[in-house]
Amino acid sequence: MFVVGDIEIERGERVALLGRSGSGKTTLIRAAICLRDSPKPFLDGRDFCADPDYSKVSAVMQEPSWQVLAETSEEELSLISRYHDGNISLARELMGPYFSTPFMKLSDGYKRRFVLSSVLVGGPEYLLLDEPFSNLDSEGVKLVSDALPHTYLMAEHRVPELRSMVDRVYVISSGVREVNKDKLWDEDFLRSHGLRGFKIWRERRRLGETILRADIKGISVEVRRGEVLCLVGSNGSGKTTAIKQLSKRGVRAVFQNPDLQFFLKTVGEEVNSSEALSLFNLVHLKDRSPYTLSYGEKMRVLMASAIASGSKVVAFDEPSTGMDGDSLISFVRALELLSEDGRGIVIATHDRDVVEVCDSVVKLG
Repeated sequence: MFVVGDIEIERGERVALLGRSGSGKTTLIRAAICLRDSPKPFLDGRDFCADPDYSKVSAVMQEPSWQVLAETSEEELSLISRYHDGNISLARELMGPYFSTPFMKLSDGYKRRFVLSSVLVGGPEYLLLDEPFSNLDSEGVKLVSDALPHTYLMAEHRVPELRSMVDRVYVISSGVREVNKDKLWDEDFLRSHGLRGFKIWRERRRLGETILRADIKGISVEVRRGEVLCLVGSNGSGKTTAIKQLSKRGVRAVFQNPDLQFFLKTVGEEVNSSEALSLFNLVHLKDRSPYTLSYGEKMRVLMASAIASGSKVVAFDEPSTGMDGDSLISFVRALELLSEDGRGIVIATHDRDVVEVCDSVVKLG
């Protein structure tokens, strides 16, 4: 048995860890692999951090670049094979045609596959996963789900994907407590705990004239006033590249790596709008450095800043990464306000919840 704080995982159990952004899911997983002093993890009754064995307990963290040792997945697996045997064919399946592609040239979805394959190939007895489905397309979600071992703890906001995958559920809300798995289908419970998985609705308005024309991957795209246009496609199809192209044309863009997009000392200075701070539930964080926030909170700061910018067209690259239920509601409300203000919105996404609120969809690849 592996125990960290109030969470217990028996061998062969698949366990979900849910909670709002900033509730402490990442902190708990970091403690479980000895990157924080508390709570202390115990493996079969012994203090795991007294003599940690990461072949038995391993983790896939939220930011892929933190766990990369080699330039390519092929080279990474070559390094790992020097220390223990691994299922290289699993990594080849997860990486597909990008097995020998340098990490920095991969899409964000394939960067996540890179790290997942490196950890999975070692076959840990207990696997801890922090938002493993972020930026993955439907094929990637299925591949990763099928490849996971029988024992894991998964922190994930995309509740629908978890419903058939886990045996037990813990929720962080004024402490950690176990809840009945049936709660994953209870929309009132999900909403009240800031979790995803409930139906999303957006008020739609009549669209105005075209305010942006662009050629994206050989496809002519027009964005009208008040329009929410979604770019969809498999990992590596060019969605992030498309957002980068739009940013060169004066479009205010929010990308997937938040730490590279902060320039000021506090959240309040970054957003520079009390209305946007309130909309994204950031008022209580306005005096904090954005670098000290959780990933989901950082993304909310960037979205609030983009919305406050006044740009005619705003683009978001996978905005629902790390987004909890509360943040999803705020984001949809922000889309309504932008639409009402006559601005255009472009969203690159794999998230079905986000696609549901789009006026039009363009498939790349």
